[in-house]
Amino acid sequence: MMNAGWICGLLCAGMFVGVIADWNFFKCFETPRRCPNENVTFWLYTRATAKNPTQLNMFEPETIASAPFVANRPLIVLIHGYTGHKDYAPNTSIRPAYLAHDDYNIVTLDYNPLVLEPCYYQAVRNLAVVANCTAQLLDFMIARKMFTLDDIHVIGFSLGGQTSGMIANYIKAGKLRRITGLDPAKPLFVTAPNEYKLDQSDAEFVQVIHTDVFARGILHPSGHVDFYVNGGYEQPGCSSQTAMTPGECNHNRAPEYYAESIASTKGFWGYRCAHWYLYMLGLCAKTSNSQLAIMGAYTPKETRGLYFLNCNSESPFAQGQDYTLKDQLPVPYF
Repeated sequence: MMNAGWICGLLCAGMFVGVIADWNFFKCFETPRRCPNENVTFWLYTRATAKNPTQLNMFEPETIASAPFVANRPLIVLIHGYTGHKDYAPNTSIRPAYLAHDDYNIVTLDYNPLVLEPCYYQAVRNLAVVANCTAQLLDFMIARKMFTLDDIHVIGFSLGGQTSGMIANYIKAGKLRRITGLDPAKPLFVTAPNEYKLDQSDAEFVQVIHTDVFARGILHPSGHVDFYVNGGYEQPGCSSQTAMTPGECNHNRAPEYYAESIASTKGFWGYRCAHWYLYMLGLCAKTSNSQLAIMGAYTPKETRGLYFLNCNSESPFAQGQDYTLKDQLPVPYF
C-alpha cells in the first residue's frame, strides 16, 4: 500500500511536470525599475520612414536629436497593450490612418517582453517602468526644444491606456495636454488608486472610448469625456468575427473607431447622458434637443461628460448625425 508521503511525492511531481509543460510560465518576470530599459524601445514613424522606422535609443540620447523628425509637426505617442508590440493594435490602424491624412511624428512604444502571455500580473506590475521611460523620452525632447507639451498627444490602448495615465507620475516638464485612452484595461485596475491608472488628472484633457466594459475594458468613467460605443459592451459585427473572439473584437474596435475618425466625413457623434445605468435603463435617448459631441481625433478639449453612440457593423463604422462634416476636414486635435 502506498504511504501518504509517496502519494504526495507523485502528486507534487505531476504538478511540476505540468508547470514544465507550460513553458510560457518561465517568461514571466518583473523588469528592474530603471530607465532607460532594454525592454522598452521607441520607434519613430513619419511618411518618409513608415516602412523603415528609426529607433530612438535612450541609451544614446544625443542621437535622438539627429533622428528624422518632421519639423513643426505634432508628436503622437502610441502605446500598445497586453501581448502587443510595435506592429500590433493600436499601431496597425491608427498609425497608417494618421500618415495617410498628413505627415506626423509618430512614436510607437514596444515593450513586448514585459507583457507576454500568460504573465498578466507581471505585465501590470511592469507598466510603471514603461510610463517612467516614456516620460524620460518626452522630458528629453522637450528640454531640447524639439517639442513642447502643446505638441504632444498620447494615445494608449488597453494596458497602454492605463500606462498613458501613469506617465503623469514621472514627467517633469509639466502636465500633458492631451491623452486618449482606448478601452483602458479593467483586470486589476477597478480598485487601483488613481496614480496607477488613467484618470482626468493625468492631462489637461483626457478622452476615453469604451467598447468592452463587460470583459477587458473598464466601465467606470476615466476621463473628462467618456464615449460608450453601443453601450460600451457589445460591438455590432463582432459575433460573426472569425479571426478573433467576440470579446477580443469588441476590445479592438476602440482603436479601429479612433483610426476611422481621423478621416471620417460623417464623424462619430454621441449624445449626452448623465450615467451609464440611466442609458441601460432606457432613460436616455437621442432627440433633436440632445447635447452632442464628436468622438475621436476631433473632440474639442472643452468637451465634458458621458456620451453614447451607435456604430455600423463594419467599416465605415461612423453613422454621423443629421449632417456631415464639411468636405474640408479640420485639423485633428493632438
